[in-house]
Amino acid sequence: MLGNENPKSVTGLKLKNTQSGDTTKLKVDGVFIAIGHKPQTEIFKGQLDMDDEGYLKAAPGTTFTNIKGVFAAGDVQDKIYRQAVTAAGAGLHGH
Repeated sequence: MLGNENPKSVTGLKLKNTQSGDTTKLKVDGVFIAIGHKPQTEIFKGQLDMDDEGYLKAAPGTTFTNIKGVFAAGDVQDKIYRQAVTAAGAGLHGH
């Protein structure tokens, strides 16, 4: 990743072709990093309802968990898209 220190910002990516070894720079304004396919919910075990795969359960069509005032959205609740953008969207209409 390429960027600036002040203010901290992403300005581009340096890409390496793994076959030729050539590098190129791609100008971008931001980066989304996928960090895995396992929801990081172990901390909530025994407190919030979750399914067999570790995804937090929420009332259908909402972000409401089994504990009042605690909400689940994004990659810890969404098995299909698993993205931060789903968390932001869910926060807008979930509660």
